[in-house]
Amino acid sequence: MKYSIKTINALRRLRDGEVLGGGEFSSESAKELIERLTRRGAVLLNRVGKVRVRYRVLDKNFFLEECSVIDPVLSDLDSALKLAEGQVRERSEKVILFGDSKVDGASPAVKGFTLLSDRDTVVNYLGREYVVGPLAGIHVVDCTSLVIPPGATVVVVENAECLYDHRWIANTGLSPDEGPYLIMCRYPQSENGKKWLLEIDNKVKYFGDFDLAGLRIYESEFKRKLGDKISFIIPPDLEERIRRGGNPSLYSLHMGKGYADAGKDTEELRKVVSLLHSLQSGYEQEGYCRTLVASD
Repeated sequence: MKYSIKTINALRRLRDGEVLGGGEFSSESAKELIERLTRRGAVLLNRVGKVRVRYRVLDKNFFLEECSVIDPVLSDLDSALKLAEGQVRERSEKVILFGDSKVDGASPAVKGFTLLSDRDTVVNYLGREYVVGPLAGIHVVDCTSLVIPPGATVVVVENAECLYDHRWIANTGLSPDEGPYLIMCRYPQSENGKKWLLEIDNKVKYFGDFDLAGLRIYESEFKRKLGDKISFIIPPDLEERIRRGGNPSLYSLHMGKGYADAGKDTEELRKVVSLLHSLQSGYEQEGYCRTLVASD
């Protein structure tokens, strides 16, 4: 995603301790960004009256970490501002600042992946032991130097929000006995990460959006490369959730993009495909971070 000079300056001001009003994030992309940072706890939202809001940052380091998780371009806000202003043009300078000579405001190519767990779990990386947990993980670049417990299950999540909010584990019906669950995000789309998944003996599962685009991502990026090594998580209450809280606009959008055949060639997805087409709706995976309240 490309960011405006105004948006990046607003993030820099938050980083530096300023309290900002909602007007600093007026565009749709800026609103989406500040909402994601607020949901993740990196930005504190205070309401003033019925309409006005104020944003502030309490933990600068956590704020910067969350910015980098959402988009690695935002890992260095001063460099991101230079990029937005057009000051970074030379390919060599882009490599130094972002690790990618082709970056133009979108996410640069980031090597490796971040690994967390639903509970404290000891892993060995580069010959040292690390404890990964729900909030503290490690960034893995050299997959050949990563050793995980033989009884752990690796789960790839489609969206970064589910990398840190693990309530979906219980809400999707996954058994604690299959844990610990080591969680990695499909972003960045790391080929060495997929190679590592093929080589380990552990179970591998995929938790994605329950819509045609989500099925298409799973098929093209993971199932075709990992085959029977990976399986798609299908919660038992999926139909009820789609009926009660589905998003028909997702279905219309993806049908318009030509995704009608997504999932049809993958046996394990046929139940989901049938639900999506019969209900003409979709359900985003973040919904499973909330418990479904029983209906009357």
